[in-house]
Formats: sequence, structure tokens, C-alpha cells
Amino acid sequence: MKNRLTIAATCLALACTPLTRAEDAKKPAAAKGEEKHTELGDRMEKLNGAWRRLKRQAADATKNEGSLALVATIKKEAEAALAYKPEFTAEQPAANQAKFAEAYKTEMQKMIELVGKLEAAFKAGKNDEAAKVIAELDAQQKSSHKEFRKPKPKQ
Repeated sequence: MKNRLTIAATCLALACTPLTRAEDAKKPAAAKGEEKHTELGDRMEKLNGAWRRLKRQAADATKNEGSLALVATIKKEAEAALAYKPEFTAEQPAANQAKFAEAYKTEMQKMIELVGKLEAAFKAGKNDEAAKVIAELDAQQKSSHKEFRKPKPKQ
């Protein structure tokens, strides 16, 4: 009896295997070759996660201690990101690559300065001022991503 059950289960598994393979073949090629990860990209993902949480809780003065911890994470990741060049640098004309990388570093320095202002606002308990700095950082992030981030291909 046990052998029949084992044989039946094995036959069923073997019969279903081609179906799972067919599903894999239907997936688009873009899903298989997803975006490659870079050190800068990984740093920015960590920064972005902290940034999103910070924006949700910034108005709540009772969470300033947690907000300061998130600001510290953002600052640490932004400072570490200075050591890298955007992937989009390689696609710039050779004559402009150095200028492009330098402009990226300048923008990152501006961001770090704004994060310093944000930290000071949270330490002083000025959440309304922190909200203004967050708005500045949002605007800076959007303009910087337009300039330094590789455009996503249109589908």
C-alpha cells in the first residue's frame, strides 16, 4: 500500500513538472534580467526605506527619538554614497563624465547639509521646521534623480 502511494505521488509530481516549466517560459525576459544591484543602489535603498518611515512620523513630536535614529541612518548612507558614482555616469560622453560625477557629489553634499538641518530641527523639537526641511529634501531628491538616475526604459 505504501509503495502505491509513493509511486502515485511521484507520477503526479513528474506530470506537473512540465507545467511549472511552461509557466517559467511565459515570464518576460525583463523579469529574469532584473535591474542589477550596485553598491550605490543598495545604499540608496537603505536610505529610501529610512526616508519613507521618517516622512510618515515626522509630524509626531512624541516620535522624535525614533526620527533622530532614522535621520542618522539617512546621513550615514548619504555619506557612504559619496564614495560611489552613479551608474548613469558611464553613459555620459567621455568628456563630461568627470563633471557629471562631480555634480553628483555636490548634490549629495547639499543633501547631507539639509539632513543636518533636519537633525537640528528634531533635536530642538521643532517638527514644523523639520516638515519644511523634508519638503526641501523631497524637491532636491526629485531634481537630482532626474539628473543623475538612469531613466527607466519605457515599456
